[in-house]
Amino acid sequence: MGRFRHLSADEVRALLMAFAAPAYVEHHGLSAGTVNTNVRVETVDGPRFMRVNEGKSQEDVAREAAIIAHVAARGVSSPLPLRTPAGEPFAVSLHSGAIVSLFPWVAGRTLRRAEVLPRHAYEVGQALAILHRTSDDFTDRRPGRYEPDEIDRRYARLQTATATGDRSIDQELAASLAVLGPELAALRRDRSPNLPVGLIHGDLFIDNVLWSEDDSTFRALLDFEQASWGHLAYDLAVTTLAWCFGRDDFRVDVTTALLAGYAEKRPPTREEWRSFVPELRFAACRFAVTRITDVHQRAGLGAPPGKDYRRYLLRLQRIHQHASDGTFGPPQSRR
Repeated sequence: MGRFRHLSADEVRALLMAFAAPAYVEHHGLSAGTVNTNVRVETVDGPRFMRVNEGKSQEDVAREAAIIAHVAARGVSSPLPLRTPAGEPFAVSLHSGAIVSLFPWVAGRTLRRAEVLPRHAYEVGQALAILHRTSDDFTDRRPGRYEPDEIDRRYARLQTATATGDRSIDQELAASLAVLGPELAALRRDRSPNLPVGLIHGDLFIDNVLWSEDDSTFRALLDFEQASWGHLAYDLAVTTLAWCFGRDDFRVDVTTALLAGYAEKRPPTREEWRSFVPELRFAACRFAVTRITDVHQRAGLGAPPGKDYRRYLLRLQRIHQHASDGTFGPPQSRR
């Protein structure tokens, strides 16, 4: 579960007061997220979503709020963070010093992987393209936290731990690092530096899209904390890895639907299609490495289950197997 700290009733009550929100009734933690503490708070005027922003600065949280406001004003469906009477999109807990965001509660549910159908993937592809099209007049063009140099630094730390006999590096993990090292080295050559850039979500996983209770209607994109300026094709790659992989391989019907939905709203350039497989490979490596450092090595510290780094190594293997068979090419080119 993504619950890394306990919030007392008094702390939650005080945070609601900081936002001038309705009075507290009760709260409980949510089994969502990899890093943050997420809480459903019941108030006298209905539920709210509270997030403790673990490991982030006030500037980070304010930037996320600015991104959400920007894209929501341009047609992207996403709940806006609530603001304090002073206009801040966060409050600082007097109990713990935590930086806390509060959001409206949007009714609906997220899908389970087994429930994903081509129609869902098509709508997600369209929603991502609409988000990317909001980039032109967005002025904060700082990259995200997980650029290649950060992944290289994390990998280097893991390699150092391996070389020094760190007991946290078991035999299976050492073998996985032996796969990731050459792949990351090859990607420094294979990725194109000249792809279109813009505002990206960076983390559009299945649990970051909200649907109606009967899953018939797309409701909202959630969790923009990793949103930044970056390669649009990389963001599409992240979304493809998240939505289109089944039990042990990519689902061709779902992959085709997602890429078709995206291309309908924002047709990728020829260079983006040519470079899509390297972007998929980098996305697989990025999530394998961060799953190791943020989940696998935090086992027993509250890290959520179901985020196994080996699933991304399997994705990487399948990407290589499908690299030339058209699975990841323009939908109209398939027969």
